[in-house]
Amino acid sequence: MSGKKTKAARAKKQKKQSKNKLDKKRKTGLFIVSLLIIAIVGILTYNLTNKSQNTKPNKHHKANISNNTSIISCKRSPLFPKRHGLNPPYAIDLRQGTEFRGLRIIEAKRNGKTLQLPGWDSYGFLGLYTLDDKGNIYTAPMPYVSININPPNEQNRILKVDSGTGEMYVFMQLPSETPPNAKNPFGVIGLEFDCETKSLYATSVAGSTYKNESGKIFQINPSTKAIKDTYKNLDVMGITIFHGKTGKRIYIGLARKPEIYSIGLNENGGFKDDLRYEFSLENVPGGSNVKAHRMLIKDNIMTLKTREFSYSLISASVSMRIIYKFKYNPANDKWEFLELQSDNPNAHLNNNL
Repeated sequence: MSGKKTKAARAKKQKKQSKNKLDKKRKTGLFIVSLLIIAIVGILTYNLTNKSQNTKPNKHHKANISNNTSIISCKRSPLFPKRHGLNPPYAIDLRQGTEFRGLRIIEAKRNGKTLQLPGWDSYGFLGLYTLDDKGNIYTAPMPYVSININPPNEQNRILKVDSGTGEMYVFMQLPSETPPNAKNPFGVIGLEFDCETKSLYATSVAGSTYKNESGKIFQINPSTKAIKDTYKNLDVMGITIFHGKTGKRIYIGLARKPEIYSIGLNENGGFKDDLRYEFSLENVPGGSNVKAHRMLIKDNIMTLKTREFSYSLISASVSMRIIYKFKYNPANDKWEFLELQSDNPNAHLNNNL
């Protein structure tokens, strides 16, 4: 009997020892699993943190990118052409001559449809244009042919074509020292929209004479029509905006000289007091005494469509003939001459909308 109890006690003891060993193994396994989970979580946390740090904007890198590229465009095509049966892309037709007055929208393809809404011919002949981020078109009257068609007192104003309706109306009249007159019938010439500050820029030679320069460059808030800043006593034709090595600048084609200058812009789009000479159109192979009327910078290439200009209708009515191209060199913040081109027969068509 005693032997049986001893045997049972041993079995019970062995069973308890086995259970303890099993519990110990389980605890050890759980401990190891916990360590592995902690390690995995740690690795994931490190990777996510590192990835987050790597994807944060690098201010220095961002500045380098913007310093060497043209302004990213937010400009949009107007909505109304499609509502009138035209298919994009479109081109804007501001042809000089006697075929028609005002503005036309043309499908940018062979035998494309043409649109000219009522009222578009009531402002006579028009000059350059720009678009904004909503697809509104801004343009201005230009007395190419006759002051009877474009009277001096109707110059120095900006016209707007509403993106939704296509209605053209006087957006605003710009101030001048003296109003346009028969000796200088010109007002607004250059227009540009800046996507970063939502500013509309306009150049005007109103009030200037052959001897006296009193033109202005205006920075305008298109939402309120408020003039935010003015650069005075400078006659300018074409304008465009570009981020270079030294920051954001507005590039201008002078009306009195075949020269390109630039002015720095502050963070609000206002003008700095740092007018800078860039280059002359006479000092390149085949260059001449022409003025940069239409200016465009894309992919570090500046394209200048030029014309003769001397504040008279005769020279103003001469069609643009020569296109100048320059390439930006970020190493020295200079523009290097590339080539001259003859203006093509369809020069009356501006860039596609």
